[in-house]
Amino acid sequence: MKKLIMACLVLFVANSAMAQLDFGLRASLLSSSISLEGVSTDITEGDAEIGYQFGVFARVKVLTFYIQPELLFTNSGATVNEIGGGQIDLSYNKIDVPVMIGMKLGPIRVQAGPSFSFLSSAEATDASGAVEDLKDNYNSSTVGYQAGVGIDISKFIFDLKYEESLSNFADTVPGGFDTDQRASQWVIGVGFKLF
Repeated sequence: MKKLIMACLVLFVANSAMAQLDFGLRASLLSSSISLEGVSTDITEGDAEIGYQFGVFARVKVLTFYIQPELLFTNSGATVNEIGGGQIDLSYNKIDVPVMIGMKLGPIRVQAGPSFSFLSSAEATDASGAVEDLKDNYNSSTVGYQAGVGIDISKFIFDLKYEESLSNFADTVPGGFDTDQRASQWVIGVGFKLF
């Protein structure tokens, strides 16, 4: 038993000594949309909207694997179309915390992991320009996943990721239509390692 404990301790110390920590800034452009399941025929999903993220990341490398948590402010949106021809623009501000687990395959990184979102504001703008605060209509937090690829060049990191929500974002859309509303987005990001 003592030999097993000693072997585990040696492995832990060896892995800790081989671990490398990176920390830096990150910014992303994203294309987001929502999926409306079980919704009334009076409303349909609209086009994807462009948003942005910025924040910080850390990356802990151990052997060939790494864990990369991020803390990001996110501005995203989506549109829904009314059958009569009107369009409702949805806008969200969130704090996103993705935790990527990945490894390098040659020069390319592959990664996947959970993503946690915390809503700070939500608004809808109708065709007439009227703005409605929707924050109380949405869940304050959701869980999703991200998966993607990346490459590191000197101190820069580049990523292409897809994110999908695993939990329901809202039960209704503007106009009071019942739906199972889930968000998804493509993320193109760049980061800079400060150390």
